[in-house]
Amino acid sequence: MAIRTVFVMSEECSRGEPEGWLQFVRDYTWLVRQLLERYFPTLAPEMKIHELAIFQRARANQNEWFRKISFSNEREFLMALRELVFTYGREVARVPVPQLSLEQVGVIMKDLNVLEREMLWMFIKGYSAQQIAPIMLNASATAEAVKKIADERLIKVLPGSSPDAFNISARVLVEQAERARSEQCLPLKTFNNIINGQASWRERELAEQHIKDCFNCLDRYTAFQEMVRFSRDFQSIPEEEVSTRIRQLNLPAPKSKSVLGRLFSRA
Repeated sequence: MAIRTVFVMSEECSRGEPEGWLQFVRDYTWLVRQLLERYFPTLAPEMKIHELAIFQRARANQNEWFRKISFSNEREFLMALRELVFTYGREVARVPVPQLSLEQVGVIMKDLNVLEREMLWMFIKGYSAQQIAPIMLNASATAEAVKKIADERLIKVLPGSSPDAFNISARVLVEQAERARSEQCLPLKTFNNIINGQASWRERELAEQHIKDCFNCLDRYTAFQEMVRFSRDFQSIPEEEVSTRIRQLNLPAPKSKSVLGRLFSRA
């Protein structure tokens, strides 16, 4: 049996072929749900509606999203999907009132090394030390130590702030970080090489120096690590849910009565 790659799926989806869309819905609904729950929690009560809306955006204008995206591997595809989810979520979800500015976060991060800054940024995104450890392939004790330092500095920078000031501010801080993007920012290929251990010592050193001083790359690199972890924790959704979602996307009927055909024929 031939292995169906993300490239085959993307090509089929770009042509509106049901088999590709079946794979997309089956394999990536769980991931879409994780992103919405973490970054746009106000949408949770109507989660299935918003999940469908994201797939419909990818399907709109004759599958325009798939025809426009470009990626070299599945991790880069996941980052493109993440951007699709974030674009939608930012349009429809309420914007929280932040307690922290990016400048204040910079003060809190003063003299932290690049790993500690990455961990703190993951705390801002709402992850616990136990969740950060497998994402960043590091000890949870290290993450806990960083969180303790950050909490102590938060009180000094913002007296009277609530215990969840970091997470409340996360969405706005991420958007502010994205606006710090410059021509010097690192490509996704660099992140992938670092994670795979394919970057030379000098290349990694230069990349980490940039990440340390660039909020945009700090956010993108931790997001890249986050998506890698999501792909490892992958969970498929029930067949009944897949068939319902496929029908809602108004795809052409498949030519054969295979598993795909049975999914389409269910009421």
